[in-house]
Amino acid sequence: MNFFEKLGKVLMDNIAYTVILVIALILFLYFAEGDLIAGILTALSALVVYVCVLLLYQEYKKLPAGKKAPVAKKSAPKKSAKRK
Repeated sequence: MNFFEKLGKVLMDNIAYTVILVIALILFLYFAEGDLIAGILTALSALVVYVCVLLLYQEYKKLPAGKKAPVAKKSAPKKSAKRK
């Protein structure tokens, strides 16, 4: 199976993603106003920002929360085991 057959199969099996991809490409070309180099640089910059924010957020979630006041635990009364 050559490259184009594989590509066609993947695109047809995932038709929703294919339609979204085509719409996104059309919108990209429209908003880039024909200046593809500027549009591509803008898209790459946005991707870098997204990845950096995602990685920083993951690191933020790994950190423990701020110092919390110790919670005093109330111990339950001890039950003595009675045997008959």
